[in-house]
Amino acid sequence: MSPTAPPEQAAENAERERRSWRQWTAIFIGAVLVLVYLFSLAAYAESGQSQLETGPPAIGSDGDGIDFAFDLVAMDPAKNQMTLRMLVKPEGSFYNEADATFAKSLRLTVRSQTTGQVSRDVAAGTPVGGTTELNVFIDGNPNTYPFDKYRYGLPAADATDPIDAPLTDPGPLVAVVELGPDKQPLPTVIPIGVYPSGGLQGWKEDWSYSLSQQQVGQAAPGDTLMLALTVKRGGGVLAFVLVVLGLMVVTAVLSGLVARSVARRRRPIEATMAGWFAALLFALVPLRTNMPGAPPIGAWLDVAIFYWVELALLIAMAVFIGSWLRYRKPPTD
Repeated sequence: MSPTAPPEQAAENAERERRSWRQWTAIFIGAVLVLVYLFSLAAYAESGQSQLETGPPAIGSDGDGIDFAFDLVAMDPAKNQMTLRMLVKPEGSFYNEADATFAKSLRLTVRSQTTGQVSRDVAAGTPVGGTTELNVFIDGNPNTYPFDKYRYGLPAADATDPIDAPLTDPGPLVAVVELGPDKQPLPTVIPIGVYPSGGLQGWKEDWSYSLSQQQVGQAAPGDTLMLALTVKRGGGVLAFVLVVLGLMVVTAVLSGLVARSVARRRRPIEATMAGWFAALLFALVPLRTNMPGAPPIGAWLDVAIFYWVELALLIAMAVFIGSWLRYRKPPTD
């Protein structure tokens, strides 16, 4: 028979093992927190970035043409529309450097707006500057928040179902033609350039441009700027939402542990804890609705997480109150 360790030695060994286990647990938790912190910083740095994938090069000051600068300034997923800010800058022979005005008359035709096609004539001598905001339809599903993605463009030419097909090809955005003295379109080709977008905070944008000579009006071919834009949530928003959802789950688990301890009479019953359960039950509702860009109640995160967290909190509160009614003694005189 092997000799057994004295009780004091066995207790010391057990305490040493518990201490070692607590140390490794603390190291693991610290490492996880550091990784989450680094991930959140990287996600924030990535958000609000805009990428110009392809498209006509911006026209230099020594060339002729029209430069456009677009910025995404607002997203409204509930209405399936976005707001673009457009800046028009003439170059070369289209620009009068003496007084910073348009040297030639132009007609800008904006397509695919929520208000339909809109044309705007810019007369020669008009000062350069100012921006125009365009409300444009987008395709996407806000119920997949925070993994929702929105697109502007046209379905592929070979799509079997154009209605349900994804918008993968560039769609017409703005057409430019030169006007003569009688305000009739001239058969001239106007080079178009594009400046990269600055990006909207909280979103990641992928822009893709192309040019297409299409018939504008009934007289002359015009140059049409085609746009394919994909917008999705930035990494910072995604990280924040995932952290909040994780905290909701942890809160529900902790509430369940408290209710279980009280129901099994491992901890004394404090009547004031019922207020804590009730506060948690209703405090998570505004927290969910105030997440950045959160859609109305009914998104997938509600069905997958939020409803179940609320149900778990309600059950935990019911168990706690039931235990209080069962185990607390009636008042005495």
